[in-house]
Amino acid sequence: MAAAGRRGTFPGAAARVEREYEFPSPAPIPSDGGRAIGGEPPVPDHIEIETTYSFAPDLSLPDLADLAPGGVGQRRHELDATYYDTDGLRLAARRITLRRRSGGTDAGWHLKIPWGRDAKREFHAPPGPDTGTVPAELARLAAAAARGEPLRPVARIGTRRTEYVLRDPAGEPLALVADDTVTGETTTTTTWREVEVELAGGGRDLQRDIGRRLVSAGAAPSATGSKLLTVLGDRVPRPTPRPAGDTAADAVLAYLWDQTERMLDRDPKVRLDEPDAVHQMRVSVRRIRTVLRVFPSVLHRSSTRPVERELRRLARVLGRARDLEVLRERCGRWIEVLPEHAAGHVLTDSWLHTLDDRRAAAMDRIAEELSGPRYFALLDSLDGLRTDPPLTGAAHRKAHRVLADDLVRACRRMSAAHERAVAATSTDERLTAWHEVRKAAKRTRYAAALAAPALGERAERVRSWASRLQEVLGEHQDGAALRAYLDEHGPGLAAGSADGDAVLVTLGALAGAEAVRGGALIDEAARVWEAGPDPRDPLA
Repeated sequence: MAAAGRRGTFPGAAARVEREYEFPSPAPIPSDGGRAIGGEPPVPDHIEIETTYSFAPDLSLPDLADLAPGGVGQRRHELDATYYDTDGLRLAARRITLRRRSGGTDAGWHLKIPWGRDAKREFHAPPGPDTGTVPAELARLAAAAARGEPLRPVARIGTRRTEYVLRDPAGEPLALVADDTVTGETTTTTTWREVEVELAGGGRDLQRDIGRRLVSAGAAPSATGSKLLTVLGDRVPRPTPRPAGDTAADAVLAYLWDQTERMLDRDPKVRLDEPDAVHQMRVSVRRIRTVLRVFPSVLHRSSTRPVERELRRLARVLGRARDLEVLRERCGRWIEVLPEHAAGHVLTDSWLHTLDDRRAAAMDRIAEELSGPRYFALLDSLDGLRTDPPLTGAAHRKAHRVLADDLVRACRRMSAAHERAVAATSTDERLTAWHEVRKAAKRTRYAAALAAPALGERAERVRSWASRLQEVLGEHQDGAALRAYLDEHGPGLAAGSADGDAVLVTLGALAGAEAVRGGALIDEAARVWEAGPDPRDPLA
């Protein structure tokens, strides 16, 4: 798109921007919480913060009345639940439970997914006919665990529950204490007693106080925290342990372990289109890819290239929606800070809904991708890298010796990219070259973050430098992407508006502002570069 003051597609381009405007703080793109992508309706849900205690049948519950200013209510339930999982218990291995339950106040389908410390997010669907068919909206949220395998009944659990409701002075629930006698059936039948403490309107201090009373009365924290895991016992696959040690393999595989877990944790949030979820999942994908590319001294590149290619493909699918998020946010922020009038027109945001519509289409594409066999195969490959990594001979050496060489190599690649950017002459060549510097800085940043526990302050200095450089050049790239998008789609955005002239003027003003800001950002990148360590010997 034409910059301010140049002859271009949009008449508004003549509205010059004489100074660089400062953006207000970024805000996340609004999103319908709880709404699954791919055309699905909202999924009712709530966050469950619960602790479970084993309790002998002959013990009495402690008195909790003084913890309930509004009194303690009591009610009884007979609950019957059928639990669903894959034949290999993939859901249970990730501490996910899926059941169809009758009885109680919330009969129906329940899907529980770990959601932070001591918390799970519970999704609901109506009970429907007892056909054994899992509701599609719940199956989709568990798809990263199931990996396309059928979900079948794996256990049946009956519960005789006495529930005590601790209330505040206004009568609102603070916590629920459920005294359960449980009968679980799989290949055998098991009976036990447990007590669940679930927060309602109270805080974690209340939950801890109740727990202390239970322990004083003879209870013990549950070894599993889940009725289903108690029933299934040793049949549940053990999770791959996070590596711990001082070798290069330990450092790289621990980072790979962390980022794979982050990616899997983000999966249901992306499916729900929660704010920033796509961005965070894409970051994890890119960090995993960096591990596979930047540390050939630890992982054989010949074995990891197929996984890297699939990660790149997934990042591109996620990137379409993420890029539109960034474009929309950026446009909105410019409209906030630019003058209200330009070239005789009031600047307008009436066209922004088009970006929302295009992002919605990109989210539908993500829904399709995350439900496909290539994605499930990629997840299986990442599991394989964690359990049976293709290690080199050097991987078993001390981490600081091996990682330092790979980090220095990443810095030198970044330096070579920087030299090409400084030497570039044409506008297009400069844009491409600085984009390559940004990507190299990102890889260096991730590599330095991985190496910092082994290399200490020297790697942290490189990480901080590369992070700042990536931040500035990322802002520059976002501006260049916005100008390119407006140049290509501007006429269509104006044609779809009742006030096309005002839209054209607005788009021209945005393009002009980005041109001015883009030059300032390259100057800032030069200052950041000069303030960093010598890229030829960054760990000196």
